[in-house]
Amino acid sequence: MLTMMGITFREGLNRKVMLISLILAAVFLGLYGTGVHHAAKSLTANPNPMLAMVVYPQLLSFGLYFGGFIVSFLAIFSAVGAISSEMETGIIQAVVTKPISRRDYVLGKFLGLGLFLALYAALFFTVIALIINVKTGLVLEGQWPALGLFVLQPVVLLAVTLYGSVVMPTIANGVVMFMLYAVATIGGMVEQIGWLIKNTGLQLAGIATSLIMPVDSLYRKIVHLLLKPADNPVNALQQMGPFGSLAEPSVWMVIYALLYIVFFTGLAVFSFNRKDI
Repeated sequence: MLTMMGITFREGLNRKVMLISLILAAVFLGLYGTGVHHAAKSLTANPNPMLAMVVYPQLLSFGLYFGGFIVSFLAIFSAVGAISSEMETGIIQAVVTKPISRRDYVLGKFLGLGLFLALYAALFFTVIALIINVKTGLVLEGQWPALGLFVLQPVVLLAVTLYGSVVMPTIANGVVMFMLYAVATIGGMVEQIGWLIKNTGLQLAGIATSLIMPVDSLYRKIVHLLLKPADNPVNALQQMGPFGSLAEPSVWMVIYALLYIVFFTGLAVFSFNRKDI
C-alpha cells in the first residue's frame, strides 16, 4: 500500500493538471492579493471602521470560496482517471499481477492523491490567510480547525471521484463529478437565500444537496469558524451574499463528511475487488 501511495503521490506532482492548477493558483492569488491590497489602501486613506468590518470579511470569504473551487478542480482532475485510465490503456494488467492486493492498490491511490491534495489545499489556505492578515490586519479566529476543513474538501471529492473511476469510464466520471460539484455549490447558494428570506423549502433543498455532496457545507462551516456568528447587525452583513453563511452547519455535517469519505473509499475497494479486469 505504501509503495502504491508513494508512486501515486509522485505521479500527482508530475501530471500536467498540477502545472495547470499551479498557474491558476498563481494567477488567482496574484489578482486576489492585488485586490485586497488596493481595498486596504483605500480604507486606510479614507478610514471607515464600519465599512472595513464588512468589506474585509467579505474579501476573506471570496478568497476561500474561489480558492476552494481551484482545489476542487485539482481534486477531480487528479482522480477522475486514476483507475479507469489504467484499465482503458491496459496498464492495470501489469499492476494487478504484481504482489499487491486490489485493496492495497485502491487505498494506495487514495492515500497518495489525498496527501498530495491535502498539502496543496493547506498551502492555498495559508497564503489566503496571510494575505488577509498582512494587508488588512484581520485576526482570523478558529483558523486551525478551518484549515482542517479546507483540507477535507478535496478529500471528499477525491473519495467519490475514485469510486467513479472504478465503475465508470474517465470522461463519464468527469462529467458526473462536475455535475455533483455544481449541484453542491448551487444548493449552498439556494440554502443561503432560504435563510436570508426565511424560506423553509429553499433551506431544505440546500440541506438535501449537502447530503448528496457535502463540500459546500464544509465551506460554510469554515466561514463560521473564521468569522463570528451573525448575532448582530454588523456580523449579519459580513455573512450576507453567496459567500457568507447565515446558518452554521452543525458538527454532525462534518462527521457526515468523514463518514462520506470512508463509505465511498470502501465502496471503491469493494467494487474494484469484484471488477472483471
